Order: sequence, then C-alpha cells, then structure tokens
Amino acid sequence: MPVSLRYRVALGCYALWLVATVLLAAHELGLIPLLPGVEPGVVTGATVFFALGVVQLLRRGWRFLVGDDAS
Repeated sequence: MPVSLRYRVALGCYALWLVATVLLAAHELGLIPLLPGVEPGVVTGATVFFALGVVQLLRRGWRFLVGDDAS
C-alpha cells in the first residue's frame, strides 16, 4: 500500500519533533548540553500541533452544527 508524500512528510516532522522533545528533556535533566535549535523546534512543533487540533475541532464542530450533508 503506497503512502502519499504528504503523510511521509508529516511523519518525518513528527519524528523530528519527538527527537527534539527527548533532547530537551535530557537537557532539563542535566544529561546533555542544550543543542542549538532544540528549544525553538519543540515550541514550534507544539504550536503547530495545537493549531492543527483547533482547526480539526472547528471543522468537526461546524459539521455537527450544519449537518453532515454540507460540504
């Protein structure tokens, strides 16, 4: 089953965000020094995930209010 480029890019971005989150947690625990770009990467990823969640909730709410037929 072929996977579209869109999903590959999304999965890659998610994997990078997870790695950055682990690196930030390791820094907070004092295990490694803070690498450049890790903290902004975690914040940016969390902001993007939050925005996507808000959009998804708004779309589902709109569909609930106007019915499933409206597209």
